[in-house]
Amino acid sequence: MTARYDQFCALARAAELLGERWTLLIIRELMLGPKRFSDLKERLDGISASVLSQRLSALGRDGLIERAYLPPPAASNVLQLTENGRALEPAVYELIRWGGRFLMPPRPGERREPDWTRLVFQAYARKGRVPRRSFEVHVIENGAEAVFGVTGTAQGTRIEATQPDAEVRFSAGFETLLGLMSGRLDSGAAIREGLIAAEGDIAALRAFPAMFDQGR
Repeated sequence: MTARYDQFCALARAAELLGERWTLLIIRELMLGPKRFSDLKERLDGISASVLSQRLSALGRDGLIERAYLPPPAASNVLQLTENGRALEPAVYELIRWGGRFLMPPRPGERREPDWTRLVFQAYARKGRVPRRSFEVHVIENGAEAVFGVTGTAQGTRIEATQPDAEVRFSAGFETLLGLMSGRLDSGAAIREGLIAAEGDIAALRAFPAMFDQGR
């Protein structure tokens, strides 16, 4: 059970709700969409069924998640974020940005899921005017793949499930994408070295770093 701090402080309340091990990672998974209990257990390496049940019960009691039913063809009972749970998203994106300071070098044996990249894209998406470019990004890690659309608008970079009208479609691993996003990796060099496979308006890839904000 999470400790009570007996302090009239909003940060203390947040720590009571989110301070247990695994809780933030459960929130991360549900930010990507509703999931079954078995889905969560499979993606949270090392968590036991009893601990997962405890964390889910606490999050449900505190009004951050709720149960729902997905109609056919899924036909599954799932867990999803409530309105209060979704209100955590900006804070989670800021934690992703902060945690990125300590991400490298990767640790041996760490799990990688391609769809986690969507949260990274969203955390670094630039606000305000960006190049009017559109990309379909295929993230490939350990034989798994996730696809996202990255679109530049007058209001900022929009991250979408797909981008059917993308000017360029390209695939890369996570670390290559990080290098491309930050501008540390030149897209032309990455293509020549086989780190990126691309089709379409290849020159548009030069604008990819401008879609993301590295400075905040």
